[in-house]
Amino acid sequence: MTTAILNRHLLAVCASILLFGIQPVIAGGPGNADSDSIQDTYWWVEDIAGAGVVDASHTTVAFMASGRVAGDTGCNRYTGNVTFAEERLEFGPLAGTRRACVPALMNQEDRFYQAMASVVSWRVAETGLLYLLDQAGEAVIRAAPIDQDQF
Repeated sequence: MTTAILNRHLLAVCASILLFGIQPVIAGGPGNADSDSIQDTYWWVEDIAGAGVVDASHTTVAFMASGRVAGDTGCNRYTGNVTFAEERLEFGPLAGTRRACVPALMNQEDRFYQAMASVVSWRVAETGLLYLLDQAGEAVIRAAPIDQDQF
């Protein structure tokens, strides 16, 4: 495609967003039906507290059926416990490796741990995106599903 055609397509998409607004449609209430829908799942974090993530930083979250959570902050690996109780979700203390990274990744790691500490529930949107929510019901982490081999 030529640049002019790509620019027209981009303009059409942007105009549609401005005219109609695109909001994620979130299925169900906090916690959806039960914890089974996110146990044994793997997620690529796309946003932390509305500030995005460093491109290609490989920030991930995996929920294991064993009641464990694990992943990568973009700088260090982490693991910990996760408890599902009724419509609530609670992370235990997260233990992580202690590599030093560039300041942008260290800052992202700090934001990630702060966001995870504030999570009390979750939702999966009709788009398949996972939203980890704080006490006010605000999304503090948004993640896209990935296969285990991408983790």
